[in-house]
Amino acid sequence: MKGKIWLNHYNELIDMNFSDIVTLFNGTLHFGFIADVLSVVGTVFALFGWLQAKANHKQMTREQERMNSRIKVILKENTTKRQIVLPVHLRRLEVTRAELLGRIGMIPMKNKSNRFALNYLHTALFLEELNRIQASNQAEKLIIPCSSEEIEQFAV
Repeated sequence: MKGKIWLNHYNELIDMNFSDIVTLFNGTLHFGFIADVLSVVGTVFALFGWLQAKANHKQMTREQERMNSRIKVILKENTTKRQIVLPVHLRRLEVTRAELLGRIGMIPMKNKSNRFALNYLHTALFLEELNRIQASNQAEKLIIPCSSEEIEQFAV
């Protein structure tokens, strides 16, 4: 089958070599025009890709700024309004249950052999509040309600 091509819809098999094919297309097909069209199409796709990359970079920058925003954590006693503000604010990226428990655990305790106990940290409301703060776009404070006994365990 070398040198034979299917030429038309009637499936006529014709013997042709490369110079015959070039001669056949020389009068009807302009290869320069096709190259120009392909160049324009390639340029349009490249421009579209550049615009997408620019939009993605802008969105990524906004997301990084949002994740680096500071969240103030406050342990607040309800009746006397006494409160303990954690000395170092968490970045929104760091607002997780584990990180928060670790930071609260760094607050000095009156009884050095005990670990802190806060009932609110064992509730579904606490986890929902963490999720809300992580998803939020605004400046936030995480207020952890405490009883007077819970706030008194800290030596601050």
